[in-house]
Amino acid sequence: MGNNRDAVRRLAAAVMAAVCGLALTACSTGPLGLPTKGAVQTLAPAEQQTRRVYTNPEGPSEDAQPETIVKGFYDAMPAGVQSDGYRVAREFLTSAASSGWNGDSSAVVYGGTPEFRRRANTMSAPQGAESSLIVEVRLQAIGLLDSHGVYRPADSTKTRTISYTLIKTKGQWRISSLEDGVVISSADFEQVFRQVSVYQVAKSGKQLVPDVRWLGWRNWRTQAVNEVLGDVPGWLSGTVHEAELGAISLAVDSVPLKDSAVTVELTSGVTMLTSEERALLVHRIRLTLGDGNTGYTLKVTGDGVDYSDADSDVKLGTDQPNVGVYTLTGGHVVSLASSSPLRMGDVPGYDDAKGFVFSSSGGAVLRADGVVECLESDGTTCGAMFDGIPMKAITAGLGGEIWAVDEDGRALYVSHERKETKLQPEWLGNTDRIMAVAVSPEGARLALAVVGEGFNGVEMTGVSRDGSNTVDGLGKGVTTVSLTRNVGMLTFYNDLNLVYATLPQDDDNRQEAYRQVAPGPAQVQRLPDVTVAAMASGQISLYRRLAVLDTQGTVRSVSGSLDGSWSIADSQVTALGAQ
Repeated sequence: MGNNRDAVRRLAAAVMAAVCGLALTACSTGPLGLPTKGAVQTLAPAEQQTRRVYTNPEGPSEDAQPETIVKGFYDAMPAGVQSDGYRVAREFLTSAASSGWNGDSSAVVYGGTPEFRRRANTMSAPQGAESSLIVEVRLQAIGLLDSHGVYRPADSTKTRTISYTLIKTKGQWRISSLEDGVVISSADFEQVFRQVSVYQVAKSGKQLVPDVRWLGWRNWRTQAVNEVLGDVPGWLSGTVHEAELGAISLAVDSVPLKDSAVTVELTSGVTMLTSEERALLVHRIRLTLGDGNTGYTLKVTGDGVDYSDADSDVKLGTDQPNVGVYTLTGGHVVSLASSSPLRMGDVPGYDDAKGFVFSSSGGAVLRADGVVECLESDGTTCGAMFDGIPMKAITAGLGGEIWAVDEDGRALYVSHERKETKLQPEWLGNTDRIMAVAVSPEGARLALAVVGEGFNGVEMTGVSRDGSNTVDGLGKGVTTVSLTRNVGMLTFYNDLNLVYATLPQDDDNRQEAYRQVAPGPAQVQRLPDVTVAAMASGQISLYRRLAVLDTQGTVRSVSGSLDGSWSIADSQVTALGAQ
């Protein structure tokens, strides 16, 4: 039966992927490659909930062996997260173990096929039990979820062992001791967990920040509202608005959907908020439950008072700014935004440039000697930036910002309207070096490729901005996005999806690339069959696309699900950038 269920799940996953490809706004992984023009359909949460496949596990069979009991428990756990509240999963446990086990406390996500092995239990069987033994499950963990739905990657090169103690009573084996949390295969993960953006308000008050969580489908709305009311995650601390919401909770442990209307009943603490704080809270709940959309019916009450319209004057939205992609080609700045490349200005003398950023208001070029040179909107120089300190990488930020990583990889710099600020990441390990950075579309998050003895992979932190939207600091901590080693380039494809690639490895210039909802499980990103030197994302020929520059000077791009065919966008290119 287990093999049949696996086959059904694989088929279901394929069907789900096809549905997502047809209606990207309805899938929890977020939209990819939407056109910049035309109407966008807003789907209500009720419509999104129907686009998944339910698992239907079976309980333990008579006289099942210990390994079979544990395998059956593994088959039943996904349905517990998704729909049945662990009703079937608990049939594999003793009554005492069932009453003490909390499946919602955490999750281990694994790849491949687990290995089940029994071994002797050195402890004597408890009174009333005929015998006792231990079943060990060896698996390759690829990710971990905490009780708040925050995902962090696990080192998949290491084997993880999870032990289950079983006892035999009345001739039947049952699990009598186990750790809290569930163990879910990567194939089941996106069927039973839902990606939800818990929208935070940036400290500047001018942006909404998607704080990605993975919540069980069974009660995701209830969990999501609890996370809106909860503490800000450590990596965003100091960069987003941290309201005092400790006195507010759900009046009932449920957020029901009935007749296409979502109802949120809060306790009386909501009446103690100022009208502005209440408006932001309602707005955050509305966008979090609507996947960034407001086109559905939401009823929010507190102590019998209807606050459903409290956010009617809040203008904060989740729209992403249009980002242009530019190349430095043959001494010219070229825009790739339209169907035909357009020259924006002349910039001779940078044939060996190491980096490039440009927009309609100007930009910068990273010269071969590491100095960042400012460019006016027509391409003419406006002098050296950052006091001529050598840099190893530059990237675009919000509203014309130029971000740079110093040559040592120990400090970041940002320039906006000729005002330059140095940022010293306090959380950076003593031996770690930043190789590249990418700024999220709303400008409140920073992804960093870090290489060192303390850490080697991709991390993300918050960006602090004052009331005028000027950068004044970084988050107090980081969250790990990927453990992929030697990442040398990365870009936000949109507000949720990050794409990154390693530096060329060995004599074959082998490169690895991945894309993922950040933070979330990674998927392999196919690259053109060339050595990639740089990547960027933005509007190319009116569509949001991922662009890469190879070492031969050709820019190729891909859109949609990012698995399609790469098309040539420009040639004889020296450097690639976006703004």
